Formats: sequence, structure tokens, C-alpha cells
Amino acid sequence: MEEQSSLDTKVMVKGYALALIAIMVWTGFILISRAGALASLSLPDMMIVRFGTAFVLFFPFIWIHRKVIFQWRMIAVGAIGGLAYSLSVFNGFQYAPATHAALLLPGLMPIMIAVLAYFLAGERHSRFAWMGIGISSLGILALLLETLLSGVSYWLGDISFVAACLFWGIFTVLLRRWKFAPWHATLGVITVTTLLYTLYYFTQMSNAFQGVSYSMIGLQAFYQAIMAIAVQFVCYGKAVHILGATKMGALMAIVPLLASMFAVPLFGEQITVGLIIALVCISVGTIVGNVLPIKRPLLKI
Repeated sequence: MEEQSSLDTKVMVKGYALALIAIMVWTGFILISRAGALASLSLPDMMIVRFGTAFVLFFPFIWIHRKVIFQWRMIAVGAIGGLAYSLSVFNGFQYAPATHAALLLPGLMPIMIAVLAYFLAGERHSRFAWMGIGISSLGILALLLETLLSGVSYWLGDISFVAACLFWGIFTVLLRRWKFAPWHATLGVITVTTLLYTLYYFTQMSNAFQGVSYSMIGLQAFYQAIMAIAVQFVCYGKAVHILGATKMGALMAIVPLLASMFAVPLFGEQITVGLIIALVCISVGTIVGNVLPIKRPLLKI
């Protein structure tokens, strides 16, 4: 009995360790992407560095699973979850600060997924889930309103982040409906995005990587292709398997806090009232939507 308890504890510790790695990598993705934009790395260059590098690294696996990848449903999934999402998110980093990305991306994605799954896939959510969505939405709305009313040029970046979350929500719903394995979906996103975008990138070659250091290009290639795709994918998937989607969803609320905390000293970004309201609302909304349902039987609601 004690041995089993000790084994369960070790498994849970492993799960939390994997979750922490996934959270740190996702936080780093936000910071590294913003650093690339500030270093004059253009959107086309960001796209080709991320997906071109990943395509080269994962090509043996892409070739092995080519029959699964090259079908019309996978092409649709790859175009939405890869090309459309990435164009939107990297465009957002060109115009909006990392603190906005830290709140909008991990904060709005679960909302988009839940709402789209309700209307397009017929999934039903508890009232706690809807309460969490409502609270988080208030925070996001406060941030967007502050941006629009302040007169700064962040609104184009914020809208791009919102569009990215919408595309990711559609991508997630399609994955559930068509039942693609996560590993196949990852390879499909890499393949479809690379093949579609490379054709356009050839027209931009004359302006490629102008004024960008080799060290920044190397950093982006390593982090975007290896850490953000491979490492995060494995750690996140295993953490969900051990801890469950509910606990992992609650832990992901740490991402906005960490990314915002690092973005302020690294990029000289300012903390505003809208940011604070959004951070509090998203954190509370995540807890209400993911944690409180666990307690529901005890409360006899």
C-alpha cells in the first residue's frame, strides 16, 4: 500500500514538473516572439524561421506519415491552425506589447474553444464553465477598451491576437470532430504551413532578414521550431495525461502572470489599469471555470 502511494506521488510530481516546463516554454514563446519583432525580424521571416526549421527537423516523420498528412481535411486543419493562426499571432507581435499577448492569447483561447465547441460541435458546459468564461471575457474587454480609448497603436496587434485565438478555436474544434491524433496534427500543421507559405516567401527574398543578427535568427529557429513545437507539445500532452485537462487548464493561468512580469523589465513595457483588470479577471475566471466544478458534488449544487 505504501509502495503504491509512493508511486502515485512520484507520478504526480512528474506531472507537475512536465506542466511547469510547458508553462515556461509557452511563456518564453511570447517573450522570444516579441523580442524578434523588436529586433526588426519581419513577419515573413518569423514564419519561415519557425516552420521552415521545423519542416527540416521533422521531415523524416512527415515522410513516414505522409498518407495521413496529405488529405483534404488535414490540409484544412493545417491552413487554419498553422498558416492563419501563425500569420495572425506574429502580426500581433509586430504591433502590440508582450504584456497584451500574455493576457489575450492564453486568456482568450479557452473562451474561443469553449464557445465554438458549444455552437459547432454541440458540446455542453457546466454553469461554472460559463461563469469562468464570462469573468475572463470582462477582463479581456477591459484591456481592449483601454487600448481603443488610449489612442495608442496597439489596437491592430490586439485585434490580430483575437483573430489568432479565433483560428485556434476553429482548429481545435476541427481536430475533435475529425479525430486527428495530436502528433499527426502537429506534423500536418508544419507541412501545410511550410508548403503554402514558402511560395509567397520566395517573393520576399530580396528583403529577407535585413538588419537582423545571426544570433537572433538562431535563437528564433531554436525556440520556435524545437522548444515551442516539440518540447511544449510533448510536455503538455504528458502533463494532461497525468494531471487531467482540468488541473492543466488551471495551471495555464500562470502564463499571463509570468509573461507580464518578465515583459515589463525586459522590454520596458508599462503596467496599466486595463492590464491589471484583465490579469485578475482571467485568473479568477480560469479558477472558477476549471477548479470549482471539481467541488460541485461536495456542495450539492
